Amino acid sequence: MQKDNLQLFYVLSMANIKYYPYKKSGTCKVYLRLSIGRHKDFRLSTGLTIKEAKDWNESKNLPKTNSAHNKSLKNRLNDLTKTIEEFIDEVEKDENKSILDIESKELKKLIQHFNNLEPTKELDYLIPFAQWYCQDLKKRTYIRNNVKSYFKQNTIDKYLNFLKVLEKYQNHLGKRIKIKDVNNAFADDLLDFLTDVEPKSINTKGRYIKRLKTIIKDAQLNGYQVDPDYLNIKGFTDENIVTYLTFEEIDKIIDKKMPTERLQIAKDWFIISCFTAQRISDLHRFTKNNIQKIDGGDYIVLKQFKTNKNLDIPIHHIVRDVLKRHNNDFPPKFTDNEQSQRSLLSSLIKEVCRISGIREKVKGRYNGIKGTYPKYKLISNHTGRRSFACNFYNSGDWTTQEIMNITGHVNEKNFLTYIDKSDSTLSRIARSKFDEMERRYLEEKESKLKIVSRSNNG
Repeated sequence: MQKDNLQLFYVLSMANIKYYPYKKSGTCKVYLRLSIGRHKDFRLSTGLTIKEAKDWNESKNLPKTNSAHNKSLKNRLNDLTKTIEEFIDEVEKDENKSILDIESKELKKLIQHFNNLEPTKELDYLIPFAQWYCQDLKKRTYIRNNVKSYFKQNTIDKYLNFLKVLEKYQNHLGKRIKIKDVNNAFADDLLDFLTDVEPKSINTKGRYIKRLKTIIKDAQLNGYQVDPDYLNIKGFTDENIVTYLTFEEIDKIIDKKMPTERLQIAKDWFIISCFTAQRISDLHRFTKNNIQKIDGGDYIVLKQFKTNKNLDIPIHHIVRDVLKRHNNDFPPKFTDNEQSQRSLLSSLIKEVCRISGIREKVKGRYNGIKGTYPKYKLISNHTGRRSFACNFYNSGDWTTQEIMNITGHVNEKNFLTYIDKSDSTLSRIARSKFDEMERRYLEEKESKLKIVSRSNNG
């Protein structure tokens, strides 16, 4: 028995186990370094995470015990040390093996077993799972407005584009990314990549982070192991800069004669969008068949492409004038390809606005860069829809619900964000209305006092 203990002491003295955080700060994985004599030196992930690497005790090679999480982590690492020592002892007792024969894959399997993990499968990796997710979206459905719908191709394309970004990031790292490695720290590192290596705008980065979280959430729902810290990943947006044309600016465009037929057609489409509030994906699908009589009035009847919502849009007299110029039909399209139509219209609309004198210097984003630009440069296909929402809301003659019934917005909060009406802005509007009520009250009170005064004097 004493001989066995001496042999075990000798074996374990050859094996040296140290733990260390993968990064110097933030949330990260804890790694182990196992040295066996002078011939074996392994560096492997323990599969365990420390929430703040600065909480590491360098002298003890263990986390500080300054939180419940760190205490639990320290106990787990001590248990892992015992597990590894027992494994080394068993190997040494095997007459056919030596501890110098231990290989990395054996230790990985041991750690997986310690963490109650199955061996890694292909879909445990982020890229293969994201590829599967994009393919699976094609057959998935969702419920909106009590209507069951399939995901649109443009939604799937957005995830496919994000997949390309993930592939670039993985190549940049030089190693495969596992789903369980995605946490808040991973998201921060990805943001650094999207800032320094593959620069993207703030809003694009925010959307990518949201898509990352969506994919990991789906992996969790499908039974894959995830790091619970992924729930702390938050998407974001930059300052909301709303660019729209006022009624007065739209009148300038209406009154300005265009030098070419091509620009006149683009102008007509833009005017229609300013008074129908529809996205370019729906404008592109407008035909004469969409124009219908309902209860004696003229309407554009459609099912929105993005939301599948059925809308009856009353035809504004300015839109009616445009339709008359085209034999009671919509203007011709430049191409049947929606993407080409979208790109061409956006370019021509800017020129229409420039010719119409929409040149005031305003704050906005041009090619993703925030600054001050001539307003016509900031105009796009979407400006017509936003102009409708802002103009009719600001007029005070329409209720929010009436406007939303034409734009197709379902949620009032989203609509108010869309037209940049924050809580503080709405509070100022309410303040203005209170002031107006007070003014009328004082005028009415003063008027009554004058009547009483004249009555008493009489």
